[in-house]
Amino acid sequence: IFAAIELDYGEAEQDPTGEAAKDTRKHLTYYELDLGLNHVVRKWTDPCHDEANMLIAVPGGSDGPGGCLVCAENFVIYKHQNHPEVKAMIPRRRDLPEGRGVLLVSYATHKQKSMFFFLVQSEYGDLYKVTLDYKKESVKDVKVTYFDTIPVCTAVCVLKSGFLFAGSEHGDHALYQFQGIGEDEGEVEARASTLMEVDGRY
Repeated sequence: IFAAIELDYGEAEQDPTGEAAKDTRKHLTYYELDLGLNHVVRKWTDPCHDEANMLIAVPGGSDGPGGCLVCAENFVIYKHQNHPEVKAMIPRRRDLPEGRGVLLVSYATHKQKSMFFFLVQSEYGDLYKVTLDYKKESVKDVKVTYFDTIPVCTAVCVLKSGFLFAGSEHGDHALYQFQGIGEDEGEVEARASTLMEVDGRY
């Protein structure tokens, strides 16, 4: 199965007033390769956050619940076919202006026999650890915890030897050694289960 963020702008191109563009929604779409017919079939599509910019595959089968994380401005959202959306907010810096959002630009998936987690990085260089609270194929909660801050990367990779490779966007690449995996008490975190909406704001 392949997942993609899609935007159908066919009607917007034909509308000179620009009204159709305002109503255009992004969709998360699953495609499946049918080996019998030898072509790709659209399996499922669902509206997603209009500011979604990146997808992260969630381990499935015996390793996890499957599905994907939709990374959008200020949010990490778990979505899967026949599963309700689970949305967590990304922790913000205190000095970040209210009008500016937090956008994720790179990620790494670390998987072991009994667990997995994701390291995601914002455009400001902040690293966050994302974990899922799930049972079989049902995800109950998404937890986003501040981890560290390093220069902004085009790619990050968690090595099994306990290192983090950071492919820097501006400057030298770096190799960091883990002293822990962000399970200390008192870390700044946000959970889907504690997310509240008041007057259209979170």
